[in-house]
Order: sequence, then C-alpha cells, then structure tokens
Amino acid sequence: MFDRLFRFFESRIQATEPPPPGAPPTGLLAFYRHFVGQNRGIFVAMLFSCLLVALSDTVTPVVIGKLVGLLGAADRPAALVQAVPMLIAMAVFMLVLRPAVVVLDALLRFNTVMPGFTNQVRWQNHWHVVRQSWPFFQDDFAGRISNRVMQTANAMRESAVSGVRAVWYIVVYGITTIVLLWRADWRLAVPTLAWFAGYVLFLRYFVPRLRDRSKTASHLRSRVVATIVDIYANILTVKLFARPSAEDRHVRGVMEAHQDAIVGHSRVITQFIALLWMLNAMLLVGTAGVGIWLWQAQALDVAVFAMAVP
Repeated sequence: MFDRLFRFFESRIQATEPPPPGAPPTGLLAFYRHFVGQNRGIFVAMLFSCLLVALSDTVTPVVIGKLVGLLGAADRPAALVQAVPMLIAMAVFMLVLRPAVVVLDALLRFNTVMPGFTNQVRWQNHWHVVRQSWPFFQDDFAGRISNRVMQTANAMRESAVSGVRAVWYIVVYGITTIVLLWRADWRLAVPTLAWFAGYVLFLRYFVPRLRDRSKTASHLRSRVVATIVDIYANILTVKLFARPSAEDRHVRGVMEAHQDAIVGHSRVITQFIALLWMLNAMLLVGTAGVGIWLWQAQALDVAVFAMAVP
C-alpha cells in the first residue's frame, strides 16, 4: 500500500520529458515561471497542503485552551459528560486529520518536488547547454558549466519550496492567530502584530544581504569545482609540465576565497537566526505579560490564556 502511495506522488513529474520549445528566459522571475509553470498543479497543491498545515498548527493551541478550560470546570463530572463530543472531535483532529495533513505536505515536498522537479530542471538545463556551440565550451571551464547545471536545480527547488513554506505558512498562520486572539481580546493580538512588523523589517534587511552573499559563494564554488575538474581532466599535462607547488598555491587560493565567501554568508545566517529567536522570545513574553495583566484584571479566562501563550 505504501509503495503504491509513494509511486503515485513520485510519478507526478516526468523529469526527463522533452523540454518545451525555446530556451529558458534570462530574467530571474521569468526563469522561475518557466520551470515552476510546467508544474503549476503541483505547486498549487503544495500551497494548499501548507495552508492546511498552518491552519492545523493554529487549531492546536485552541485545543489546548479548551482542555485547560475543561479541567478548570467547577462541576467536573457534568462538564466531562457535556464535553464528550468535543473530546472526540479533538481526538479525531489530533490522531487523524493533523497527521494526514502533515503526511500530504511531506509527500508533495519530499516525494514529488524534491526528486522530480530537481531533476527536471537539471535535465532541461543540460538539454539546452549540450546544444550550445563549440566556442561556448571553449570559453569556460567544463567543471563550472556542470556545476551550474547541477546547482541551479537545487537552488531553484529550495527557493521555490522555501517561498511557499516560509512566506505562505507565516502569512496564513499569523493571520489566523491574530484573528483568534482578536476575537478573544484585541489586546492579546498586539504582541503578534508587533512580531509581524518586526519580521517584515528583518526580511527587508536580511534577504538582500543573504541573496548577495549566496550569489558570491555560488560563483566561487563553481570556480572551485571548475579548477579541480580542470586539473583532473588534464592530469597528464599537469604531471608533465606543472609544478606541484604552483598548482597547490592556485587551488589553495581558490578554496580560501570560497571559504571566505561561506564565512560571510554564514555570519548573516547566524545573525538572522539569533535575532529571530530574540523576536520570538519577545512575542512569547509579551503575550504572556498581556495575558497575565488581563487575567489579573479578571478580563481573561484561563482557557483563553492557555490558547494564546503557545
């Protein structure tokens, strides 16, 4: 049964079919549309599955809040009898619906997009590259060309999936969370609104820097691969005429430049993660502080507080 399920999702993208007529466009957005558009249905399905995951994650704190409210009931036997339908619905949601949504999302990401879309981009890139003229290959390193063919597919898949999951998930999860908190008490939603504003500022600051450093690191990685492949491909010439010290110095310089680029990229990533954790901590503390203040003023129920804090 599981093999049939896996095969169904794994066969949604025919990676090595002949590419559409015409070369891929040169513009970044047009380049993405060219490849993503060939699998529009898959990415729409992934948007839908991510929507369901975000909604299920939003409902989970509501379930916790309802359980806390039930445990705080004065007449426990009567409250438990009255809550039986709700408890059954919660159990179905947690044991059946939520796992099914998560599995669907994982199947689309890891069993459809990751193998199929990645190799489709690689195949079509290779198909177009191998049909270039002889001077095209003479003017560049074979290693750099092959590295671009391989790495472009990974970069496109990761950025497309991250765009769906990071942006779309946060938008859906954030909006539904704000709506739920606003319905309980608008003051509970203020920390989440502030978090959204801070997150947008984070993206505006960090995304351009991550993009530039990632581009630099990618170029230098291609140079490293090109240098090593060129040495191995011409190993007879290297053995006969090159000096090992000169070759070592050349390769060392290329690798050190690539390492410096990775270091710069990694620093920005670490800064982003650290500041995002601080922002998340401020959200938790802010929501808890507002909740305690409202609870002390007898304006907030414990069940609503339990829903808001997670």
